[in-house]
Amino acid sequence: MNRDGDTIREPQAAAWGFYPFNKSQLIKELERAFTNTRFGPGALPSKKQGGLTIIGGVVPHAGYSYSASCAAWFYKELAENKPTIETVILLGTNHTGFGKTITTSTYYITWATPLGAVNIDVEFINKLKKEYPPLDDDALAHTREHSLEVQLPFLQYVYGDKFRIVPIVVKDLTHQEARDFAEALKRVVDDLKRDAIVIASSDFTHHGSIYGYVLFNSNISQSVRELDKRFIDAITELDTRRFLKLIEDYNATVCGFGAIAIAMEYTKLLNGKAKLLKYYHSADVTGDEDVVVGYASILFYK
Repeated sequence: MNRDGDTIREPQAAAWGFYPFNKSQLIKELERAFTNTRFGPGALPSKKQGGLTIIGGVVPHAGYSYSASCAAWFYKELAENKPTIETVILLGTNHTGFGKTITTSTYYITWATPLGAVNIDVEFINKLKKEYPPLDDDALAHTREHSLEVQLPFLQYVYGDKFRIVPIVVKDLTHQEARDFAEALKRVVDDLKRDAIVIASSDFTHHGSIYGYVLFNSNISQSVRELDKRFIDAITELDTRRFLKLIEDYNATVCGFGAIAIAMEYTKLLNGKAKLLKYYHSADVTGDEDVVVGYASILFYK
């Protein structure tokens, strides 16, 4: 609790080793991700501002040693095209199983990381619950969920504490549910005149016996890459029906596919476009094909 009695969500993923708990080490890790010339964009965000209107994106949420350089591609584009922001709608994976199909939380008023604290947009969430009554409000779905938390240090590196978040985790959903929720998001953004973006936090294929998902016994690295390309092509073409059909056909392990589907539908409502910024997988980093997890950074923009 803070001194006003509001509940703070303390950093969980940092304690589990997803990123450094020490502030200075965390900043160094973020800057290494940006400046990585093999997997990252190769430079820190420029002060020069571009001309894209950023709607949002897809970013990975694995441990920073694996996927931070991939995520840095999106956050570099964001920093260079959007100097300020009011609200970040964070759509994550529901790893814990708590909550309903789409779940937010107003219990944690503030989310903390080693870089400081970020407040939730309570007004936005309360209005969204009215616009979309199936939206659940359950702190348990967020207490030990890492997919949203790992995005916060990147956002704080770019914007400091000058933004608020709408934390949402998503389970399996239909195309219609994705469309309906995206429409509700847009209504709230428009009604409140929020300067907002939508970020879907998801890794791609999780291949290996540890995940109970073994499709390939040879050429595993290339096969996972080709499978993920099918998913990514559907995303960049903003074909949500095809994306969800591929997820079903392959019984896919793209953990945040529901979040991605919502972000795609939201982008279409804004007449936006999508492009892949970077893809690689864990075997590219480790050389180990026993466990292969795909990471993609995708930009939604106008």
